[in-house]
Amino acid sequence: MNNIAIYMRISFSERDRQKQTEESINSQRNIIKHFIFNDQELKKANIEEFVDEGYSGSTTSRPGLDKLLLKIKQGKVNCIIVKDMSRFMRNYIEMGDYLENIFPFMGIRFIAINDGYDSSNEIQNGTELDIQFKNLLNDYYSRDISEKMTTSLLVAKKQGKYTSGTPPYGYLKDPEDNYKLVIDERVADNVRYIFQLLLEGHTLNETAKILNSEGVITARARRKEIKGYDAYANRWESNVEETIWSHSMVRRIANNEAYTGTFVFNKSTKSKLDGGKVTYHPKEEWIRIYDNHEALISKETFDEVQELLKSRHRKSFGVNKKKYQNSPLATFVRCSKCGYKIRFNISSNGKELVGIYLYCYHCRMLEQEEKLPNYKELEKDVFEILKDKFHIDRTEKKRLLDEQKELYDKNDLLLKKKRIEFENYKFGKISREDFLEIKNQIQESDEENKERIQAIDEELKQAGNIDKLTEDTVRKYIKTIYVSGKGIEKIEYQ
Repeated sequence: MNNIAIYMRISFSERDRQKQTEESINSQRNIIKHFIFNDQELKKANIEEFVDEGYSGSTTSRPGLDKLLLKIKQGKVNCIIVKDMSRFMRNYIEMGDYLENIFPFMGIRFIAINDGYDSSNEIQNGTELDIQFKNLLNDYYSRDISEKMTTSLLVAKKQGKYTSGTPPYGYLKDPEDNYKLVIDERVADNVRYIFQLLLEGHTLNETAKILNSEGVITARARRKEIKGYDAYANRWESNVEETIWSHSMVRRIANNEAYTGTFVFNKSTKSKLDGGKVTYHPKEEWIRIYDNHEALISKETFDEVQELLKSRHRKSFGVNKKKYQNSPLATFVRCSKCGYKIRFNISSNGKELVGIYLYCYHCRMLEQEEKLPNYKELEKDVFEILKDKFHIDRTEKKRLLDEQKELYDKNDLLLKKKRIEFENYKFGKISREDFLEIKNQIQESDEENKERIQAIDEELKQAGNIDKLTEDTVRKYIKTIYVSGKGIEKIEYQ
């Protein structure tokens, strides 16, 4: 056993109560680590933690779980340990598929401590009757709870109760009534200012740049002030803590009818099952409760801004950019200055791909943008780097395999020599000192050969036949590419 992944998860309700969240995660961690450290085999292994906070066990779309599954795919995990099966997954069918097919095929040992389950002790790959019943009950429990929650939330909303977790920017939850919205005087004028700028004729982008230049606090930063922590801190792997306004953030505020005092709901339904699938409802099915809370702007102002945005909307002329192939580097490149993901914008004339240009939206909105390398030059540089570092042709591969075989043969000869010299010592043909000197020399040679054998193994494992740049090739070797106006600044490898 070399690498153990411990997986911990807490639900939505636990996440809303911060103190309980920490206790729940710590409780799972303590149970799992106590189990590991009391097992002679497991306690010698490397341990890596994967955590999902605020995610239902009914959905498989979880960042922590996604990272764990990627590690499994890369062959970097031998064993998974959870407090109980419901922490890993509540869906009966999918959990059964993992226990019966996926984990056995990948050679993964799966342990659910409270369920008393260890796949290494099971005869039928986790398909025994009691395990199936536990998974079935978890699945049924999730569906029953989901249906009851959906019904009760709809009833509460029809009574004008605000049941969502975070109020819109410009509002707070009433300390005396958690289901009522009150104005957040700290940022209320910022909302009115946004509508004023739009009415003055500024575009969404222009409005965002003005807000950034004037240092207006963003919704995310305000939430951090209120809660005391940044719930979105790990969503973007950036080098900067300050958040900025974007055109999408301005649009979200401009389109939010809540600022007129109207409570709008039933826009969509998010299933807590089926991977958290969202069903969007037509506008005719939206439900409105007017004058439900104090307004920040008038209905007339809101309607006027909606008309302005509608008049500026550019119609698409049927150019489907999806049919054009984007750069294989598109998901791996980040800005070396701020750490935000670089955007690869595809331009076409409707018939063919004209080009792809790179830009950092974060730096652009702060008026700090610099001209980035041409995508073709960047692809060429990355290809050459990968080829120099990892490419191996058939001739070189054969040479390495031959060298490795020769080293194995040498170690076999060294072992035979060691036995012969030991016999010489036992029969008095050589002194003890001479035997120890010969033994140490053999040992040193043996260790040197083993180190080289292992190095060749690593080289063969890492290397591949890189004849062209594809997304799969980049993903195999590269985690992140950092660029600036000068070109590639740094590459983080897998």
